[in-house]
Amino acid sequence: MFNAFLVNVLPVVIAVIAIAVPTWLGMLQTRVSRHANNIQPLLGLLAEFRSASFHDQHDYVCGRLQQEHAPSGGVRGLPHDAKEAFCNVVYYYQSLATLTVLRIVDEEVFLPLLRYRIVSVWQAARPYVERERELRGRDGSYLSAFEELAGRTAELPHTYLHDRMVDSRSGRWWWTRRRRWGRSRRTA
Repeated sequence: MFNAFLVNVLPVVIAVIAIAVPTWLGMLQTRVSRHANNIQPLLGLLAEFRSASFHDQHDYVCGRLQQEHAPSGGVRGLPHDAKEAFCNVVYYYQSLATLTVLRIVDEEVFLPLLRYRIVSVWQAARPYVERERELRGRDGSYLSAFEELAGRTAELPHTYLHDRMVDSRSGRWWWTRRRRWGRSRRTA
């Protein structure tokens, strides 16, 4: 009786293992590949942040642009130096937004790190972008990926990065990531 049971159950157990192991390895490989996609943009991001000129332009856009130039002319109405700073900073985040929309990079890697910067740049750029959209008079999609990225970033709690670091130390990172933010993003 026991031998008959083994003869019937053992092939099923072997078949389940034969399916489960490659499936698990495939999921692991997918995760590794997804993280590999983040490496090159992350290196580019870090290279840009090492640039003093980028920080100077960022500070200018967030701090002095609205004081020195009214948004009534849109982006096209800015003088050359102001437009150069605006384009370098804002289009940098627009590129990041496009990479996240196309799912080339994982927004959960970048958004917590750049939360303050993304939100502050969008707040400074918004009047110019809205006026530029009016001047263009078309579909209003000018810098819409950056606007969406800024909106999603603003929804993050200011403690998100700190909470994630604490969770990673405790081994709960995967579960809490899905529970706090990731699951709602994926189901939306």
